[in-house]
Amino acid sequence: MRALRAAGNAVTKINEIFGKATALLIYPLMLLLTFEVFMRYILIMPTRYSYDLSQMTYIAFVALGAGYALSRDAHVKVDVFYNKLKRRGRMIIDLISYPAFFFVAMGGFLYVTYRYVIYAWVGGEVGLQSPWRYPMWPIRSVMFISILLLTLQGIVKFAEAFKKPGGGDSK
Repeated sequence: MRALRAAGNAVTKINEIFGKATALLIYPLMLLLTFEVFMRYILIMPTRYSYDLSQMTYIAFVALGAGYALSRDAHVKVDVFYNKLKRRGRMIIDLISYPAFFFVAMGGFLYVTYRYVIYAWVGGEVGLQSPWRYPMWPIRSVMFISILLLTLQGIVKFAEAFKKPGGGDSK
């Protein structure tokens, strides 16, 4: 049981590191967009890459923070009903909803993003939305890693639903 608890703590710590590091992406994103506005409207010379880079930075910003948000219970749920339930009712909701919804969705997302990552790395996929034609493997890899981290954090949250209110584990 200690090994499982240690693994859960490690997953939460990794998500915390990724979440806090990812939060810093807001600064380069802000600089990038400011630079693009300056180039586009002051110098009348828009860049080729600004839209694509800002889109990829924002995707990384949101996706890599998802596991951290889950570890802090910051994801959206129907708190109006959920918080009115006693601990046992919340535990039952978690024990039903994680396998029925969360794990099914995350399994599908992992499968799809894994295929996208392999294709991007092996096939040399490039973005076709702009003339820049940037390589897709970085953002595809970020998406796969972020979904993996979110899934692992979901496993930790699901396991926490089995704990007794006093802090011990249920038998």
